[in-house]
Amino acid sequence: MIQIYFVRHGETDWNHLGKHQGFSDIPLNEKGMAQAVDVGDALRDVHFDRAIVSDLVRARVTSEEILKGRYIPTTFTEGLREINFGDWESLTYSEINERWPGQIEAIYEDPSQKPIPNGETVEMVQERAYARLIEELSLMEDGERLLVVCHGGTIRTLLCALTGIPLNCLWRLAQGNTAVSVVDFWGDQSPYNRICILNDTSHTHVREGGYGED
Repeated sequence: MIQIYFVRHGETDWNHLGKHQGFSDIPLNEKGMAQAVDVGDALRDVHFDRAIVSDLVRARVTSEEILKGRYIPTTFTEGLREINFGDWESLTYSEINERWPGQIEAIYEDPSQKPIPNGETVEMVQERAYARLIEELSLMEDGERLLVVCHGGTIRTLLCALTGIPLNCLWRLAQGNTAVSVVDFWGDQSPYNRICILNDTSHTHVREGGYGED
C-alpha cells in the first residue's frame, strides 16, 4: 500500500474574489502564504518519499513550504493543473451566469460531459491528472508515501478516480485552501483504495477560526 497526501494550494486574490483561475498563474496572497506556512508546520513530521506538484506558482510555493529543508524527489507538471476554465477564466459565478445563462449552474449541478467554452470537461481533467498520478505511483514501493500538491478541482477528480466515486458527485467533496486529504492506494482500480482523511483544514483554525471552503 502507498499512502497519498493531497494538499490544495493556499489562497490567492482570485480565490478571495470568487474568480475562476484555472490555468491562470495567480500567486498566493498574504493569507495564502500564511496558510502554506501552517500546512507546512502541520506536515513537518510526516515523511514523504516523493512529491508531485502542479507547475503553477500557487501550488509550487505551497509545496515549498511543506518540503522546506527536505531533499525529496519532486516533479513539477502541467498534468496536475486546475481545470482549464477557458472563456470563464478571471470571471465570477455571477459574471459567467450573466454571459452564459444557466451553463455554469448546470456544470455545478452535474459536471459530467459538460464542456466549458474553450476550456475542459472534468473528464479531460481527470484523464490527464490520473494518468500522471499513476505514472508517479509506478515509481514507488510498497509502504512509501507520496505528496501531491495541486488544485481543488483536480484533487476532486483524482479522489473520484481512485475510489470509484462518480464524477457527477465531484462538488460534494469539499477542498478548502491547503486542505489535506489522504488516500490509501492499493493499486489502479483496486476496490481497497480508500479516503482516510478528507478536507482537513484544522491547521488553519487558530489563525482563521473554523472550517471553510475558501
